[in-house]
Amino acid sequence: MSGTPGTGKSRIALELVKKLNGLYLNLSEVALRNNFILEKDLKRDSYVIDEDRLKAYLIEVLKSSSGYVVIDSHYGEIVPDEYVERIFVLRLNPRELYLRLKQRGWDELKVKENVEAELLGVCTYNALEEHPQSKVCEVDVTGKGVDEVVHELIDVLEGRRPCYVGIDWLSEDILAEIQ
Repeated sequence: MSGTPGTGKSRIALELVKKLNGLYLNLSEVALRNNFILEKDLKRDSYVIDEDRLKAYLIEVLKSSSGYVVIDSHYGEIVPDEYVERIFVLRLNPRELYLRLKQRGWDELKVKENVEAELLGVCTYNALEEHPQSKVCEVDVTGKGVDEVVHELIDVLEGRRPCYVGIDWLSEDILAEIQ
């Protein structure tokens, strides 16, 4: 499960894990808990993770797990392809994302960086750099509840709904509205 911060990854991933009777891993929590941190980016108020150590840890967990493992992260592209059935990239209309992040009290720079990342489809791009398009599925979560999104994800996993990439927020002239 990937997507820009604020798209609902954690809530949706946790509900999906319940439905699949699987294992939940939040990569940011794993990185912090195991000190897979290189430094703190004070300007962005975030951590720079040690991707190599996190990936090695993740491979060990995936090798020893049976059944579904739902990984919650905006940098899900670090998951080795042989362990990926699908990467669901949650996409949220940037207008709504802007409002969510402002409601969280995020500073304007951090909000704008994340909204721009959503506009440009950075999480989708990163996933496609590491995985074949057949494994990368964008899901528009705008205006949808958790249960509805989880139902869509299960439909993709079970072959009742296609997996696709094609959400294009730039064609909607959203950028001018939120600047």
